[in-house]
Amino acid sequence: MNFDLFSISPELILALGGILVLAVGLFGRNRRPGPVGLFSPETIGLLVLIGALVPSIMLMARVMSGERPEAYQFGGLFAVDGLALFFKPIAIISTGIVMLLAIDYFKRIDFHRGEFYALLIFATLAITSLAASTDLIMIYLSLEFLSLTSYVLVGYLKRDPKSSEAAIKYFLFGAVSAAVMLYGMSILYGMTGQTSISGITSAFRGGLMSSPLLFVATAFVLVGFGFKIAIVPFHQWAPDAYEGAPTPITAFLSVGSKAAGFAVVLRVLATGLAPDIVNWTPVIIGLCAITMTVGNLIAIPQTNIKRMLAYSSIAQAGYLLLGIAAMPYSTLAVTSVLLYILVYLFMNLGAFAVVTILSARLQSDKIDDYAGLIKRSPVAAVCMAVFMLSLAGIPPTAGFIGKLYLFMAALQANNAALLWLAAIAGVNTIIAVYYYFNIVRVMFFVNAEDETPIDSSRPIKFVLALTTAMTFTVLLYPQPFIKIAQLSASMLTGM
Repeated sequence: MNFDLFSISPELILALGGILVLAVGLFGRNRRPGPVGLFSPETIGLLVLIGALVPSIMLMARVMSGERPEAYQFGGLFAVDGLALFFKPIAIISTGIVMLLAIDYFKRIDFHRGEFYALLIFATLAITSLAASTDLIMIYLSLEFLSLTSYVLVGYLKRDPKSSEAAIKYFLFGAVSAAVMLYGMSILYGMTGQTSISGITSAFRGGLMSSPLLFVATAFVLVGFGFKIAIVPFHQWAPDAYEGAPTPITAFLSVGSKAAGFAVVLRVLATGLAPDIVNWTPVIIGLCAITMTVGNLIAIPQTNIKRMLAYSSIAQAGYLLLGIAAMPYSTLAVTSVLLYILVYLFMNLGAFAVVTILSARLQSDKIDDYAGLIKRSPVAAVCMAVFMLSLAGIPPTAGFIGKLYLFMAALQANNAALLWLAAIAGVNTIIAVYYYFNIVRVMFFVNAEDETPIDSSRPIKFVLALTTAMTFTVLLYPQPFIKIAQLSASMLTGM
């Protein structure tokens, strides 16, 4: 067994960097709001992320050039393949953006800075580890590591009753779903005597007869994954957690945590519990249809923008399930899911950047308070309009090409059920336009009672520039992003 230290260098940097940031927070004078200095937790945290991002990009560049790294590390527990390498930069970039949002959001709030940024780094480590996990035990440990850090981050404003309530609800739902998932994993181990995904696959393809118990085990495992990606009926925690959590953490949950969930879903369903072993396609189709519909319909009457974006996030998870459902029939399926996750990273974090501005300065998350934003902060209003267009899937934004590939995967499958599912997704896309454009209407066409200009800090301006630029770039110059998604998909599925 060969051991390649460079292949796990992003995880090593994140682990050691998180400990360093924690030490700076514990022993330094950074436990209260203050300027961001060279040795502050914010600066060190961002440098740690940059340090982890560089080898992640280098590893992906190696793969893009045709080189194949050592496939597994730690005796097969940790994969170095297209899926893992695709999600490492996504996790690190999304956390970096969240850190920049947190610098602005917490500028006026008394909180423990070092511990906060250390938890964000540890959560990033959990995401990268989860995307690379190829064993049920490793999957469970990584998922729980991510959940525990997320629980603490959601309740970080401990003097805010909403934040504490959100953390408790999140923890209770998470504990129950984790227990159900672990029970499903134990059934799989009992049937096969294996905990590795490849070992379970080999056991069933090597002559072990499948039984109704296998379907039960798969359903139980999907409960844990469904909680992490917030699909119906495992979504109840999301609106309260999104509303009560600090706004940067809401952004992190909507992108980082969701990406981690879909990474493990892709790995388990594409390489482990494949449709020829257990037919999970009807279940995914049903979950997809109900998740899209419930998320979009309940988003319409929301008056709090964080709750509205929570239900929007649930609906977006439904769209991604369209690609998951098409995996047994379409060579575009995995590519479409990966591409849409990449697109979703920038458009959703961009929207939350605008929410962070108003949440910190107006101390309000009501949609009505966005009235007249075009006069109070023209740049923020225009950027928010771009992100709403992209989330709705309207050109010339990246959301259009993301949804286009998902629909292409469903249509390529040439399956009657998937054709109906694509039609349901089309109707839901039209429904979503209503509440996304309502935000645009309020910002541009409703007069504000107070027209005092709203300023933006440099970190927020940088985030808005980056996310807006990427929201257009992925559509106008899509070839590199599509190639990365295709290569990652081919390494995972062998297509």
